Amino acid sequence: MNELSIEQTRNILQNLTNLEISYIEYSKSPKDFGKYQNFLEYFNNYIIKSKKLYRFYFPADLTNETIPSTKKISDLGEITDSMNILPGYDFSVAKYFNFPNALRHKCNYFSLIYLFEGNGELTLDKKTFQMQKGDFYLIPPAVYYAVQLTLDSLCICFNLRQSFVAAEYKNIFHEDPLITQFITSSLAPEHTMTYLLLRTTNSKMIYTLAFSIFTEYINQSKHSNNVMKNLLSLMFAIILRDDKTIMDASIKTTKLDQQYQAIINYLKQYYQTADLSSLAEYIHFSKQYICRIVKEKTGDTFNTLLIKIRLEMVEQYLLESQLTMETISDLCGFTAPSHLSRVFKKHYGMSPSQYRKEHQA
Repeated sequence: MNELSIEQTRNILQNLTNLEISYIEYSKSPKDFGKYQNFLEYFNNYIIKSKKLYRFYFPADLTNETIPSTKKISDLGEITDSMNILPGYDFSVAKYFNFPNALRHKCNYFSLIYLFEGNGELTLDKKTFQMQKGDFYLIPPAVYYAVQLTLDSLCICFNLRQSFVAAEYKNIFHEDPLITQFITSSLAPEHTMTYLLLRTTNSKMIYTLAFSIFTEYINQSKHSNNVMKNLLSLMFAIILRDDKTIMDASIKTTKLDQQYQAIINYLKQYYQTADLSSLAEYIHFSKQYICRIVKEKTGDTFNTLLIKIRLEMVEQYLLESQLTMETISDLCGFTAPSHLSRVFKKHYGMSPSQYRKEHQA
């Protein structure tokens, strides 16, 4: 298959929805979609076979040789990342089938479900959601769920390796307090987390980014895994900065979490010039109260938190640019290159120049 454009990916997904409808309507007898054999029969369609469109559902061709030994999907137990995510990728993207008889299952990875158009129902053990266009649902590993879609729906799933989420959730979800608390709780043994919902406006920017990620995964071009990760982070930045986005989860944030997030948001936006006085004026908290919030949430002083945020930006400039130490120190709020070097070495155990030499690609 030649490399696809974003628009071609979207058109193919919509055409596959039409093929699913035709398969159901023109079947001579009702189908049991709990059986793998009926999926194999669907994939036997000439268009799907000739264009290798199975890749929009699974990373590998679904054949008698590659399907699990069980005849029914319900016998599988747990769906593993090795089945649904290609080697060398941190996550995959797949189209949901619109076939009837939703199958209850669990995965050993995070499932991020996005309903682009149509309607559906997401069923957990103790809760049911009426899915709307623009909804994103994040389901943790080991949680049983089922998705039932109307025949005209278009729904895709981002299958995120647990190791990827554990390592990158701060970058993906931009340290949003509710999502951070949900992820960290989901990664704990014997967790009780079941869902995170983001109800978005389904803006053109959001669905364009979603289809861009899908296109990268299908094309499998050079550096596509890194491109996909950056697009995923950008998509959530767009979602989370929109005041119209509604969030809900099986865990709730406290007022303290929200106040701390306001502090973090300001410091990350104005790290070059930020100080305690400007922050207090901006968010209308006293300096003492800000320091108390930071101490309670991190165990650090305000100045230590600010230094850490500035050093994160220094690290980014070191890895992604050829800027001089003088320029970086000025951009990141340090008084001089010598000041930056001293603080950096204290936290990283080496000078900025050494760090750049060892880590820059």
